[in-house]
Formats: sequence, C-alpha cells, structure tokens
Amino acid sequence: MPKEKKSFKKFATKHLAQKIENRRQTAVARKEQKLRIERKEKREAKEVVQEETQHQEDLARLKETDPEFLQYLENEESNLLDFGRMAQDADVVDEAAGSDAETDADEDDGGQEEEGGGADVADAERPKLSRVTAQEASEVIKSKNFAEAFLLFCSASKELGYPIAEAPNHEKARRRFDSPNVVKGILVSVARLFAAHVGVFLADSGTAAAATGSSEKQKPQRAATTMELKPQYKNLVRRMVGAIFSVMRGATHDGPLLSQLAQSLTSIVRLLCAIRGSTKMALKSLLPLCGHAEESVRVASYLVISSLAKRLAGTRSLHQSSLFKGIFLTLVKTAGQYNIHTLPVVGFLMSCVVDIYGTDVECAYQHTFVYLRQLAIYLRQALQSQTQSNVRAVFNWQYLNALRTWGLVVSTYHEPKQLGPLIHPVVQIAQGMMDLFSSPRMFPMHLHVIEMLNHLSERSGVYVPVSSYVLRILTSSFIKLDAEATRRGATASGASLADELDLQFSLRVKKRHAKLMTFRVGVWREAMFQLVAHLSSLSHSIAFPEATWAVRATLAKLKRDVKVPKVNGLISSALHKLDETVKVITVKRNTVNFGPCDVAAVTVFEDELKATDAAGAKAMPLVQLHQTLRKQRVAEFAAKQQTASAGRQTLEAAVEKGSKQRGGASDRKKGAKRGRVEAGDGNGDDDHGDADE
Repeated sequence: MPKEKKSFKKFATKHLAQKIENRRQTAVARKEQKLRIERKEKREAKEVVQEETQHQEDLARLKETDPEFLQYLENEESNLLDFGRMAQDADVVDEAAGSDAETDADEDDGGQEEEGGGADVADAERPKLSRVTAQEASEVIKSKNFAEAFLLFCSASKELGYPIAEAPNHEKARRRFDSPNVVKGILVSVARLFAAHVGVFLADSGTAAAATGSSEKQKPQRAATTMELKPQYKNLVRRMVGAIFSVMRGATHDGPLLSQLAQSLTSIVRLLCAIRGSTKMALKSLLPLCGHAEESVRVASYLVISSLAKRLAGTRSLHQSSLFKGIFLTLVKTAGQYNIHTLPVVGFLMSCVVDIYGTDVECAYQHTFVYLRQLAIYLRQALQSQTQSNVRAVFNWQYLNALRTWGLVVSTYHEPKQLGPLIHPVVQIAQGMMDLFSSPRMFPMHLHVIEMLNHLSERSGVYVPVSSYVLRILTSSFIKLDAEATRRGATASGASLADELDLQFSLRVKKRHAKLMTFRVGVWREAMFQLVAHLSSLSHSIAFPEATWAVRATLAKLKRDVKVPKVNGLISSALHKLDETVKVITVKRNTVNFGPCDVAAVTVFEDELKATDAAGAKAMPLVQLHQTLRKQRVAEFAAKQQTASAGRQTLEAAVEKGSKQRGGASDRKKGAKRGRVEAGDGNGDDDHGDADE
C-alpha cells in the first residue's frame, strides 16, 4: 500500500496560524501591562501632588489657628515648611545629574575632560555631610527634633541593610555612621523618642493627661475613632510608624533589636488607630513575631497585639477579625513541629489565643464556631473515607494542638452566656478522634486527648466520661505486664531503644518500641495519672460512690494481674485513696435530710467539700494523691527539660569548644614531640656512654 503524502501547505498553515495567534496575544498582554504601568505612575504622581497640596493648605490654616507654633516651625524646623519645594529641587538635581552622565558617555575624550571638570566643581561646591557620631545623635534626641531623628532612623536602617519605603529622598537620610556600635542604639532611641511623646502628636484633648504621665485608669480614654493627628505631624508620624514596621520585618534574626522596638510600640498603639493602614501593617509585622524563638521578642510583640485587641474590642471591624484569625493561624503554623524545644513557643501561643479571644466574647464565639466546624468536617471526611490524605489531615500535631487550644478557650470562658454551648462540640470531636484511631499503637495520642478532656471537665464543671477511655487502655492486651514482656524489655537492644521513646511528644508508637517494657510502663503510669486526675475532679460530687464502682472493680482486677512492682504500687495507692474518698462522702451523705431532686441543697453539699479542699485543712484523699503525682510529674519534666537544654548549644559555644579542642590537641602534640626529643637525647647519651666504655 503506497504511503500517503502529507500536505506541507496544511501543516505550515496550521503551524503559522498558531504562531501568529501566540504573538498577537503576547503583544496584547504587553500593551495592557504598559497601560497599567502608565496608569499606576500617573496615579502615584497625582497622589504626591495631592499630598503636597494638602500639606500646603494645612500650613496655610496654621497661620490662623496657631500662629505661635508656625513661628516656631519657621525658626527651628523650616524643612517642614519647604515640603513641596524640597521634592521638586531633588527631582531637578537628579535630572541634571542624569543628563550629565549621558552626555559624558556620548562625547569624545576632550568633551569628557571638560564635563568632568564641571562635575568636580559642582561636587566641590556641594557641602559633604559628615558621618553621624554618637554625640550628634544624643543631641538630636535631647532636643526632641522629630524630623532630624526620623532622618537618623532612616540612615541607621539603610546602614543595617533594611530598606524603608517611607524614607525621604534626602541626603540626610543616607548618611554614614562614625561607629557601627551606635547604629542599633540610634534605631531604639528614636523609636523611644516618638513613643514617649505620643501626646504631642495627637490632637485629641483626652491625651493631655496621658502626656503629663497620668494613668489610664484614672481617666478613661476616648474611642479610637475620635483620635486624630495634628496636621503638621501627620506625614512625619505616618512615615515613622511605617519605618519601624519595615525594620522589624527585616530584622527577624536580631532578637534584642526586635524586642526593644516592640517595647517602644506599646505606647504608639494609640497612634495606630489614627493612621490609615497602620493597623494592617502592625498585624502583618507583629503576629509572626509572637511565634519567635526568643521569649523577649514573643512577649514584647504580644503586648502590642493585646493592646491593639483591647482597642478594637466591640468594633466588629475587619482588623479585629484579622487579629483573631491571625493569632490562631500563627499557632497552627508553629504547632506543626511539637517537641521539647518548641513546647514553650506552642504553650505561649495557646495562652495568647485564650487571652485575645477573651477581649470580645461575642466575636470569639463566631470564630471558635467556624474553626470547630472545620475540625469536625476534617474528622467526618476521615470517618467516611479513610484514605491516606483524609487520615493525615486529622492525625497530626496541628490538628491535635488546635483541638487542645479550643478546649482551653471554651473551658476558660465556660459560662452559658460566653462559650459554654461550644463545650459539647469540642468533646464530641475529641471522642470521635479517639474512636477513629482506636489502634493500641495510637495510645499516646489518646493520652493527649484525655488530658485535654480532664482539663476541660475540671475547669468548666461539665461531666465528661473519661474513665471509660482510660480503662480501655489499661485493660488492653497490647500493654499487658507479664514476666515475658519484662524479659524482652530488659534486653540491651530494648534499653537502647527506650532512650528514643518519649510519650509526651509522640502520637503513635513505632513497631520497634511497641514491645518494650519502658513503653508499657510509661503508658500505665500516664494512664493512671489521668485516671486519678479524673477521679479527683469528681471527688466533690455527692454521687461519687455510684459513679466510680466500675472503676474500682476494674482496678481491683488489674491489681491482681499486674506483676510490675512500680505499677502495682500505683494501682494500690489509687484503690486505697478511692475507698477512703467513698467512705468520707458516704459518712457525710448519711447526715443529710434532702433527696437528689433538691438541686440547691446538693450544690451546697458539693460546695462545702470544695471549700474544705480550698482551705487546705483536710483535702480529699484522691486530691492529695493527685497533687503528689503532679509534683512528681513536674519534677521529671523539669529534669528532662534541663537535660535537653544542656544538650543544645549555640554556634558561638560550638566554635569556642572547637577552638579549645584544637588548642588541647596542639598542646598534646607539642608535649608528645617534646617527650620524643627528650627520649632521643637520653638514648644518645647512653650510646655515647657505651662507646666510651
């Protein structure tokens, strides 16, 4: 069969048509991009002109409103009055310099020499600014010259390599420094100068008391919407605040500088409400710093965020919603890695979420409901279809720490008019998570969830059936404590693997750790601690004997089966304290003359038991056991934390240790060489002696 000939004409037509269409679309896209850039440049130029015009109008009105202050500006800070002319002069200078450079490139050698001579004359006529010294910076700060201080701040940030978009196109904003040691000090000093004189910039009459040093409690502040900046300081303060945030976004690895700048921002929070766009900049810069590795940076940044949250409380603004979302998302991003080193950061962020959501409970209810609903959706998808992606969306540290966070939030604000109705959704999600991952290898995750439920039940007073989940762990054959398991766990390989196991920072136990005696004993001790904590929270209930009979029967059976002395002794102590608590409540209950339907009398009965524990005269036996076990647990964790901190070292310490090791090695080499030389000298003498003989 002859081969069919392909038409080159059809191929070329199709190919060229595609090429032409691509080129046409590219040309259209380039044209649209060029138009957008031109429109943007025109808009920016128009905004600059409007800003200059507004500034000139404000200065003109200043002649009528405050002529004395205008006279002061003309004598002391005349550069503020020449705002528009300074920008025009700078443009003219830049254009002249650029034209000279282009002429120099196109002229011949003679022309270059002539133009070069003219440039040298211009440079000679222009005064060169000297380097900034510590004395000059101190004088500017003491004289309270805010404009000069801002220029020093811009120069210092440029010296450190932190670009500032708000920096003016002025030579004084690009000065060098006499010593690199004063650069960071100038940044902090200028920020503190503006923070100490917030009342000078505000036109609000209510800030006069704050400027004189009176406390906020003596005179309440006015609403954030009534605060306005004085016209002559509006542009300067806006640029200064933006410059501080720009430096903080750039200096993420400089902990001391970040903490000092954040401390100065605590007083400038009032200015943020008066400057358009500054609140958004503050949230964008400070929320990531709440998860910083250094504690001083975290605390200082959170103080600013907390002050901002209190000012935004009740406004129902987008900034308040962004703050509520941002602090939780910062926690979620940080909680992806949960170990002994990141535990302080995650714990701090959890406390921050609880505190921020307490500033506006109504807004907190909406956000908490939305996030709990999202957690429930992930859990439902994993229950319906246990694919790898659905399971991983639930079984991770981010999901668990998010659930623990909402447990803290709803247990802190557990009143019915606050977040009390959201307690049951949190409990249902926690129980669904334990039911989904019911494998014995998931017992570490179960213990984390049980601890959260115990905390929730203790603080809110809502009964949560935790004991059934604890007993399911204790009665599992997976952690059965028999003689054979004891022998397997005591081997050398088992001892080495036990060092890698840490239940506090584990969600699932590995197969090689599952048969270790250390793992089984650790699960037993942790489960018994959670069971004692649950029983101690119920020890003030009038129905305690009936509510714990199943627990007592199970513990009595386990006491006969468990052969490990340490665990057996713990079970015996729990049983003994449980019987004593039942006896105390039974004796006290036999003296009452009311029935279970009398809710008020039952409440009084339970409050008397709680008051006895609070007074410390004679606490309930289970409460005493729980306090003892808790102290032991805290001491063990403190020792573990100290060991972990001792194992980590900074880069400087590692370099110093390496230099010492190298120095010791060189000393040992010198000593060995000296010994060989001395030995050689001794042998030589002996040889000479033999020869003489």
